[in-house]
Amino acid sequence: MHTERAENLLQWLLNEEDCENDDRRFYCSYLIAHTSLAMSDDDNDSDFFSIMATSLSQTLNKDKLSDQDKSGINALWLEACDLQTETHNG
Repeated sequence: MHTERAENLLQWLLNEEDCENDDRRFYCSYLIAHTSLAMSDDDNDSDFFSIMATSLSQTLNKDKLSDQDKSGINALWLEACDLQTETHNG
C-alpha cells in the first residue's frame, strides 16, 4: 500500500531530479529507485521510512560508490526526511 507521505517523497525527488547539477541528479535517481522499492514493501508511513533507512544503510555499504556520492545521497535523504516531517507536522 502506498502511503501519502511516501508518494509525496517520491514526487519531491522527481522534482529535485530535474536540475542542472549532475551530482544532485544522480543522488535523486539513487533515492528514487530505493523509494520505489520501499513503497512496494510498505504498509504504512512508519514502515516506509524504516524500510528506506534500512535499505540505504545496507546498500550504501555494498554499492561501489565514492565517499562523496555516499555523503551526497545521505545528505539528500536527510533533507527529504526533514521536508517530509515539516510537511506532515505543518
